[in-house]
Amino acid sequence: MTLTATDARVLVVGDLVLDEESRECSRGGVPVRLTGTEFALLRFLMRNPGRVLGKAQILERVWSHGFCPGARANVVELYISYLRKKIDAGRPPMIHTRRGVGYLLKPA
Repeated sequence: MTLTATDARVLVVGDLVLDEESRECSRGGVPVRLTGTEFALLRFLMRNPGRVLGKAQILERVWSHGFCPGARANVVELYISYLRKKIDAGRPPMIHTRRGVGYLLKPA
């Protein structure tokens, strides 16, 4: 899996770049605007490229509090869909679902 740290605060997976310090993201050189939660979710995926991450793991790392148990069931799917629209739109997909298991990020 292609993961490089060009710098201690910059994550790179394929043509996706995330600067943890400036909180900037780009894919193929095109800037991608992310909300705080989208940034946290993408950072977690990018720190674990090619690894299937379960919903419980994602909830624990990205949403440590703030959601009632009933709402938590769909929040991961919702934010994954937001990221797909921003990261994968019009490009080969990087965010993949492993049905019944979780999600993974891998270079296109």
